[in-house]
Amino acid sequence: MSTSTPPPATRQHASLPALLRHQARERGDDTAVTAAEGRLTFAELHSAATRMGSHLVGAGVSPDTCVGLFVEPSADLVTGVWGILTAGAAYLPLSPDYPDSRLRHMAADAGVGVVVTQSHLRARLHGLVPAGTLVVTVDEATDADGAHPLPEPREDHLAYVIHTSGSTGSPKGVMIEHRSVVAQLRWLTRRGYLGPAVSVLQKTPISFDAAQWEILACAAGARVVMSPPGSFRDPQAVIDAIHTYGVTCLQGVPTLLRALVDTGELDTCSTLTRIFSGGEALTRALAQELLRTLPGVSLVNLYGPTETTINATSLEVSPDTLDDEDLHILPIGRPADGVTCHILDENLRPVGTGRSGELFIGGVQVARGYAGRPEATRERFLTAPSAPGERLYRTGDLARWRPDGTIQYEGRTDNQVKLRGYRVELEEVASRVEEHMWVRKAAAVVTDNPRTGSQVLVAAVELNEHTAAVMDQGRSDAGHHQSKSSKLQVKAQLANPGLREPEELAGRTVVPLAGAEATPEQRRAAFARKSYRFYEGGRATAEQLTALLTPPPPPAAAARRPGGLTPQELGSLLRWLGPHRSPDRLLPKYAYASPGALYATQLYLEIDGVAGLSGVYYHHPFDHTLVRVGDHPAPGRTAELKIHFLGKRRAVEPVYKNNIVEVLEFEAGHMLGVLEEVLPGMGLMVAPHGFDPDAAARLDVAADDHYLGTFAVVPHDGRPRPEEVELFLQVHGDRVEGLPGGLYRHQDGTLVRLGDEVVEQRHVIAINQGVYERASFGIGAVARTSDDWRRYMVLGTLLHRLQRVGGMGLMSAGYSSRTGHPLPAAQRLDDLLSRASVRAAPASYFFVGGPVSAEQAAHEGMNEDAVHTKGPAEMIRDDAAQFLPDYMVPARVVVVDQLPVTPNGKTDLKATALLPEVAAGRNTTPHVAPATPTERWLAGEWGRLLGYEDVSTRDEFFASGGNSLHSVALVNRINRRFGTQFPLQTVFEAPTLAELAARVAERAPAPASRLIRLNSDGAPARAFVWPGLGGYPMNLRPLALGFDGERSVTAVQAQGINTGETPHPTVRRMAEADIAEIRRVQPSGPYTLWGYSFGARVAFEAAWQLEQAGEKVEDLLLICPGNPRVRTEDGRRRGREASFANPVYVTILHSVFTGTTHGPAVAACLGETTDEDSFVAFVHRTMPALSPETIRRITQVVAATYAFEYTFSELRERRVEAPVTVFKAHGDDYSFLEDSSGYSARPPRVVPLTGDHYEVLRERGVAELISGIRALDLFA
Repeated sequence: MSTSTPPPATRQHASLPALLRHQARERGDDTAVTAAEGRLTFAELHSAATRMGSHLVGAGVSPDTCVGLFVEPSADLVTGVWGILTAGAAYLPLSPDYPDSRLRHMAADAGVGVVVTQSHLRARLHGLVPAGTLVVTVDEATDADGAHPLPEPREDHLAYVIHTSGSTGSPKGVMIEHRSVVAQLRWLTRRGYLGPAVSVLQKTPISFDAAQWEILACAAGARVVMSPPGSFRDPQAVIDAIHTYGVTCLQGVPTLLRALVDTGELDTCSTLTRIFSGGEALTRALAQELLRTLPGVSLVNLYGPTETTINATSLEVSPDTLDDEDLHILPIGRPADGVTCHILDENLRPVGTGRSGELFIGGVQVARGYAGRPEATRERFLTAPSAPGERLYRTGDLARWRPDGTIQYEGRTDNQVKLRGYRVELEEVASRVEEHMWVRKAAAVVTDNPRTGSQVLVAAVELNEHTAAVMDQGRSDAGHHQSKSSKLQVKAQLANPGLREPEELAGRTVVPLAGAEATPEQRRAAFARKSYRFYEGGRATAEQLTALLTPPPPPAAAARRPGGLTPQELGSLLRWLGPHRSPDRLLPKYAYASPGALYATQLYLEIDGVAGLSGVYYHHPFDHTLVRVGDHPAPGRTAELKIHFLGKRRAVEPVYKNNIVEVLEFEAGHMLGVLEEVLPGMGLMVAPHGFDPDAAARLDVAADDHYLGTFAVVPHDGRPRPEEVELFLQVHGDRVEGLPGGLYRHQDGTLVRLGDEVVEQRHVIAINQGVYERASFGIGAVARTSDDWRRYMVLGTLLHRLQRVGGMGLMSAGYSSRTGHPLPAAQRLDDLLSRASVRAAPASYFFVGGPVSAEQAAHEGMNEDAVHTKGPAEMIRDDAAQFLPDYMVPARVVVVDQLPVTPNGKTDLKATALLPEVAAGRNTTPHVAPATPTERWLAGEWGRLLGYEDVSTRDEFFASGGNSLHSVALVNRINRRFGTQFPLQTVFEAPTLAELAARVAERAPAPASRLIRLNSDGAPARAFVWPGLGGYPMNLRPLALGFDGERSVTAVQAQGINTGETPHPTVRRMAEADIAEIRRVQPSGPYTLWGYSFGARVAFEAAWQLEQAGEKVEDLLLICPGNPRVRTEDGRRRGREASFANPVYVTILHSVFTGTTHGPAVAACLGETTDEDSFVAFVHRTMPALSPETIRRITQVVAATYAFEYTFSELRERRVEAPVTVFKAHGDDYSFLEDSSGYSARPPRVVPLTGDHYEVLRERGVAELISGIRALDLFA
């Protein structure tokens, strides 16, 4: 079975430029394009397109060639499209949102020799197109003289080329001819979907075919409204654009339409007459919600692959359609004019009604084929016996005919899927992910999100252990090294696991130490000692590296015994081992490094008469105290001051499973490095005392903790340090001046070359490989001490020693193992030393580094830690995002041990989707929408930080993708917004949005009230009054003073005037917030409400809402509810458009400050104002008492509320019981109430005033107004 409709005529106006010429001729002065930067009439658009087309022809562009268009959403975009078409060429949309690699492919694939762009994008574009490509800016082309004659494209010439994903794994350019687009536009016009009365919102990214009819709608006489960049993913921006520009026609994928419904504000979009849904299956439930929300709107379900020119079928949704309870997914309808649809079986024979088959599409809208892909074209564009002579496109979609002649979509025949309206080839996603050097094999699958009902793209990968080394390689219980999504490590770090528990120390003697406040030197040294992962200090030199490898010993004071240390000196010494905090860091900073930042190595002092103390003490670094844990074993017979190091196994084990003792010993070595640095200045030094396991018994610690060794503090002997570590330097390529790449041995202060081979990037732990790439050199440290128990400690001390050399930054990148689990870097170093006939390394430590800047050293934030907030899984996803458009980037990448396969060896995608690792990320928690203002604000910040919408109060911050850097940003934003002083770990203590909002509500100071008393308090009655446009109430004071002593008059200032506030987007939301303010001072009615000018609308809405809540409104006074009359020719064309190009808007805005709409000041303002900055400057110059900040905030409130109007349908829904009195100013335009009825239970009283809109609040006019109010006998 197949169906078709007659093809449209294609002779007259057979090309797109001919259609635009016709519109310019017929209605040249009408608006064709509206954008933030201004508008274009049809005549202006045609003129600009003609000049650009002529310029392009002069540059060699000819019919049927392809010209790139690299332009952001703007009027320039529309001009660029029509300019290219007028030159006879086809345009290739190149969206600036796309990754550079994809743009390069598209430009090369289409063979473009010319690209049209904007001036600010020129530099980026030059890096994307081949050398020799001509780059033309819109400004250059439209400023040309138009001297070159224009060709007339034939109907079979190309109009545009759109790239779409394909089964080959790379995007293909679909070639669409003029006759196909013209047919589509004619069909849209005949259906009434386009025409002079239609305003289309252009918000779909230009590189998608659905965007083309939004952009080309001018050819059918419609007005194209350009929304801001990114609007397609921002429902509030869409709502705002509809309000601002009076949009009548909106198309969107169901995901966006659902988000629009969820804003609760779609019903305020009174100008909308038609909504189109496409790109995904439209559910019956969503269709019902859309029509319930906007009952007067026509809803159309569209379907069409790119290869069949935008829309191939359509269904106008009717109540009959929605009555079918068995219908969960709406049909895609019937073919467009000139389109044929065939549903065929595997033998290309038609199937009967109700039978499933593959959908083939024929007719005038079928594309020419794929650019430069003849085989792919033959595969997808073919003929069928049932349609002899007709060229069909094979969609790959399953469908069936319904008895009523419409088509029901049933899914895909292959693994090409639709997500959020975009076609995604799963194989392309998987193949791109597999290109990462860490990935052995990848599969892309789609899973359901039970919470939202939407689908999510997930990539499952097998890591290549040869190129993607991870800690605890091969262990099944170490998944947190493959992905940081669990936040296991950062949670462990915040728990301070290395400290002794309070209950362990309860009842013991605690000795407070002097010097709890760190000195500037201690703080500076701690923050300069970082694991540097970025190297911004320029190019390294051979001299710098030689100096790095031979750091001088610290200066020593005269030798003394440790017994002479004062309490102040002991406190200062131990403060070097304590934490330092910064508001820009989640974790405290120490002067020494700790593997995994767990700080699991504890320090105990055995003291005999030092600083008046005797016994064994635990050093508590957080409290800066000594806690006595035992008696001294032999007073007077051993060293005066000994140090025992103990590693707390339970602090390390959750994070590291292998090499636990080794990392504890490294940390002890780092601590010894600090002591080695500080003690000489006190005339002391630290020396090995021995390894005595029995010492652990004196420390009163857990049996599974690790005793690491004992050191003594002794008088400084003045001798050189013993050489216990041998160093090997590797130079990365040509990154060190004066030293060729290769491996060197450091010997007697010189560098002896061993060869070209080095520890390579792949030998470094995966998450550090990016650091290796940035590094100039690496250092291999080999322990040569004869004390086995100190081998890893001397390596840690050596690293600390080198980290203290100024101007150089280092990061550890691998080490050996006592227990048979060496990291790849250590194994590689062993191999290199063996080949160079160098003695084997009993223990080794490898680190990479490079020059760092003074700014890096002084920085107290977490810049250097950013890369470690992600594991291999997250980094693989980030890499994919560099090459794939955002809609094809997996929401998650999960690491699996092995991907399941089918019997024939192919990846089993169904089994993959069921893997526990894949299923684990599904959020099954029901969605609970934010309800309070605090929750809504938090949800907005939360979503912006983590990059997702639909935030639930039950969402957990880290499970939603947050990391330690995100938590720092969120807490700092909370503290700025609410005036709180939350510590950075608050997000860990209150991880769900609801818990966090509750914390904020408990501690946040009360917000500044927007209720402003305008006269003396204590009167027997009260009135609440709303000011006019702009929301600043000071001009209401004369009115209020007229009732001093009779009635307290309180103004409701608009949100947005106070610092940090944002204006509400609708009158309804304004009234909701204002009622909440009013109820704080008057919890219940009866209420008296007044509203002046624009404030009358808010007062009316507030009265209705209060009555809906069961409250009584005693009186509602609407003062001057009409607009002041302003007449300009341009203003009539622009209507209620809040644009500085609209003279009516600027006049009204100026009147908010001056109270007049005419005179020399108004003319001067109109002459000088071009944008917000110039307006603010003008008002401040003429009214210097107002600060620029106040002027700007009032201006922004006006801009947000200028277009707010009640529609007749809204007024029909609102009926107030309160008596309504309207005071009408002389000369005002009609108000929102006039020509309406039924909005009040009784007819309103209308009182005419002799004063105009502004005079009624001035000396003469306000007296008349006050008398008029008194005459109503309202105060009896």
